[in-house]
Amino acid sequence: MPASLSKEPAAQRKLTGSKLTQETLIRSGCVACLAMLTAALVPTSSASLEVLSDLDCVLEPSAMIELGSAVPGLLSETYYDRSDYVSAGTVVAQLESDIERVSLAIAEHVAMSSTAVDLRKVTASFGDRTQTRNLEMLKTSSISRQVMDQISTEAKIADLQVTQERESQQLALLEVERTKALLNRRAIRSPIDGTVVQRYKSAGEYVDSDPVFQIAQLDPLSVEVILPVDYLGTVESGMSATITLDLPGFENESFEARVRRIDAVADAASATYGVRLTLANPDYKIPSGVRCQVDFLAS
Repeated sequence: MPASLSKEPAAQRKLTGSKLTQETLIRSGCVACLAMLTAALVPTSSASLEVLSDLDCVLEPSAMIELGSAVPGLLSETYYDRSDYVSAGTVVAQLESDIERVSLAIAEHVAMSSTAVDLRKVTASFGDRTQTRNLEMLKTSSISRQVMDQISTEAKIADLQVTQERESQQLALLEVERTKALLNRRAIRSPIDGTVVQRYKSAGEYVDSDPVFQIAQLDPLSVEVILPVDYLGTVESGMSATITLDLPGFENESFEARVRRIDAVADAASATYGVRLTLANPDYKIPSGVRCQVDFLAS
């Protein structure tokens, strides 16, 4: 009996130990599972490298200008219409400018004329010769010093008149430039390379402060994207993105754009902020004013 009693507790202890071992393993397994689940839920630093895909965007012109005239006047010609391409510096319309052209012709004629200068040169030359002859006569006391002083003064005045006429000729040349500038202001020029979106005025209409043309710059294009504030810090300036269009003829094409601007102020009402990308469009193949999809990939 004592021997059997001594064996029984040992068996129980062995069984109890095995149960504790099993419970410990189960508990450790649960802890490992919880650790794996927590690691999956907690965001890591690699989240910033995640691809942001299938975001809606809009393609817009990089510049849209309302082109007007520098001076008021009557339109005499309009050379372009809607959908026409214009280069920077191209005259797209002309105001009536007959008076300005005549003024320019007069200014050019005055500036080219050298008669006044030649006349003053002849007078100055005569004064120099007279002064030289009278200096010789003064040595023999044939004339008084008062007469000699008068002759010398007249000779100096004649020289100064030559200088005065040359300065007047320079002013006449400047007047030509001023008249040209006034005439150029009567021409309406496009400041950008772009496409005419709308023509507001035609020949014969009066122009004051209202626009004559609306011109859009289509190279490059701007890609406008609205993102939730949850992505703040994920999209960075200079980041590349892929643009796709759901339009006929563009099904299998994608275009690379680059982030140019990121709004510093978010919209509190919608909890969003804006991002602008630049998309090269040298051949004007990509249309503007259409919806698109953008895929971001952080570097």
